[in-house]
Amino acid sequence: MVMIAENFGSLLEPKLRQIFFEAYAQIPAMRDRLFNVQTSSKGTETDYGIGAFSEWKEFTGSLDYDDIYELWETEYVHKEFVKGFKVERRLIDDNQYRVAFGRAQNLGVSAFRKIEADAASVFVNAFSGSYAGYDSVALCGSHPYSPTNAATQANAGTTALSRDALIATRTAMREFQDDRTEPIQVVPDMLLVPIELEDTAFRIVQSAQVAGGADNDMNFLRGRFQIVSWELLTNAKDWWLIDSRMMKQFLLWFARIPLEFAQEKEFDTMLAKFRAYMRYSYGWSDWRWIYGQDVT
Repeated sequence: MVMIAENFGSLLEPKLRQIFFEAYAQIPAMRDRLFNVQTSSKGTETDYGIGAFSEWKEFTGSLDYDDIYELWETEYVHKEFVKGFKVERRLIDDNQYRVAFGRAQNLGVSAFRKIEADAASVFVNAFSGSYAGYDSVALCGSHPYSPTNAATQANAGTTALSRDALIATRTAMREFQDDRTEPIQVVPDMLLVPIELEDTAFRIVQSAQVAGGADNDMNFLRGRFQIVSWELLTNAKDWWLIDSRMMKQFLLWFARIPLEFAQEKEFDTMLAKFRAYMRYSYGWSDWRWIYGQDVT
């Protein structure tokens, strides 16, 4: 059947849309595993940092009203991303559907890769001052306690992954403090590594006995951490210890316009145009869920 120029694109769109989203969803998204993905109805989302309460006191007849200090604000400004392709009418007239289907499939894969690359960039750039957060410090660095207290506490080191380094990093995270210098309950339970460190991480965390030890000691670290390896972590030596509960609270992704696929109408060029569009923002509203090791 010969399709006329006015409608061949519209007839193609349902099938191309299906292929596009199937290709996009064929691999589990690391973004969804790590980020708290939310919808947004605004041009900009703002997360307001609120300070901690002071220690409770015994009631002696009058209520103790606390002053809660404002911390930093984090703004999430949505950005637009769009990509498209064209299908020539002659391809459809000559039954070359596979060419059109392949373009839709590749566009779906490309959309997935873009989102995953942006999600990974939070960790890839975690030690770079060029990617500072709300307190003008990189995600992993030396952070001031509050806007009025310039004393700092650090969540970054330079130690290569080992059993001793993992224990020391876990201890350091459990000693994190809030803006009033009070201890908080950080429970590290995730070890994020590049694929080059996956074997090392597994032996440290999953061995029943201390890996490489001569005394057959039980492994204190066994089962304490889920290991997450990611091929998009570009430094083969860097690694991160994470409190996954706090991560989901403070590592945010706002989908202003979720990924969509549509046809762009055009009459007189014998082309059907298709495009994908998405608009989102991402980042963090607090740093205390992570400790990074920038190993040179």
